Amino acid sequence: MQLLYWTASAMIALLITCDIFILTHPLLSLKKYPVFFFSLSILFYCMIYLNFYPLLPVILAVNSVLLAKFTGKLYTVFYVPIGYILSCVFGNMVGLLLNLFGNISVKDINSDLTVMLLYHICTMTVSFPVLYLIRRLLQKYFIATFEKMSRKLVALLALTLLLCSFMLLTMASFFDNIEITHREYVLMVSSLVLYFLFTVSMIFIVLHTTRKSYEARKKVEYLESLNEYTRNLEIVYDNLRAFKHDYINIMASLAAYIDEKKYEELEKFFYDSILPMQKNLTQKNGALNNLLRVKILELKSILYTKLLLAVNQDIQVTIDIPDEIEPDSIAMDPVDLTRMLGIYLDNAMEACLETARPVLNFHLGRMNGDTVFIISNTFVDKGLSVAQMQKKGVTTKGNGHGIGLSNVSEILNRYDHIYHETSVRDGLFVQQVQISQVKKRQK
Repeated sequence: MQLLYWTASAMIALLITCDIFILTHPLLSLKKYPVFFFSLSILFYCMIYLNFYPLLPVILAVNSVLLAKFTGKLYTVFYVPIGYILSCVFGNMVGLLLNLFGNISVKDINSDLTVMLLYHICTMTVSFPVLYLIRRLLQKYFIATFEKMSRKLVALLALTLLLCSFMLLTMASFFDNIEITHREYVLMVSSLVLYFLFTVSMIFIVLHTTRKSYEARKKVEYLESLNEYTRNLEIVYDNLRAFKHDYINIMASLAAYIDEKKYEELEKFFYDSILPMQKNLTQKNGALNNLLRVKILELKSILYTKLLLAVNQDIQVTIDIPDEIEPDSIAMDPVDLTRMLGIYLDNAMEACLETARPVLNFHLGRMNGDTVFIISNTFVDKGLSVAQMQKKGVTTKGNGHGIGLSNVSEILNRYDHIYHETSVRDGLFVQQVQISQVKKRQK
């Protein structure tokens, strides 16, 4: 009997471990899979030996948390229960076929080692191709939605899947030790399949609604970016028009000083009034000229908004954009990109305004096919390390602050092809982000 228990546990563990491999590949290294096999084998043996089916959700939850920790992807908590549910459904369908064509009962499957092995091999043969198709479906339509879901929604969906797993096991286990007719077996398996389809339908409705909600929010933020961009253009146009209006008066003032030969007053007027205006206008025009190379509207908008605001706050701004930044050249969601840059630039402006000589440098360029952002600024050292600055709630600005850099960290953790470095170099606080065009893992 113990051999049957261990064999059943090992076969279930092997089945779910293979399910995990199919669903997560290549997120997980091969050396991690034995951990799942041994964990599942021991826990399922305890459940079968004790005949305590409520242990199933605990088994699946423990391994789901372990999978999320190993992969660094929160949404992978869905994969273990998904694998078990599909294995359970297809396993019962295989059992139905064995019952109809081989007159093999559930009791025979649980008590005969050869039949048990045949049963699990058939289940694997049927379920693995379906799991592969599910992985392709998730990657194409739902991974982006998973990555943007709140933790509460992820927990709710994971709990739904665990409950579905437990209900399927409970419904199927009623007939483990009793003889049933072919008709009753068909009704039992049909009930399992219908309950499975109902649960899947509910989850797909939730995912579809979540994705539509995200797309709607993305459109709203896009329109807000467009409006902000338009307002900045209007501000620039008004400044140029005002300068043009004042040009005649400025020339008249200069002519008056020259006609009356008041050269000392002319010199003072020029350096105190004319030259600062010229420097300010030159800096703004320099910013505008560099930003013309950015062809992505959302990116151009946030850069206009923040960098021209910095210029108007008398920050010495240097903008270096040597390359054309074409649409679709940055493999990052535009909303995430603008949120990231907005936080970095806001922090850079706040920090450098605390110094006697505020300086902000912005670089955007291409390097070996990757897009590189470098933001550096002067700052006052307040004794916080770089690691501390990125923790949620850690701030030198008082209550209500301290979430910006932690929010950026959460955004960047969704992407495996983005390299980020925070450092202090030559008295400047530096944020560098490198986005690969072709997604590749950095871990």
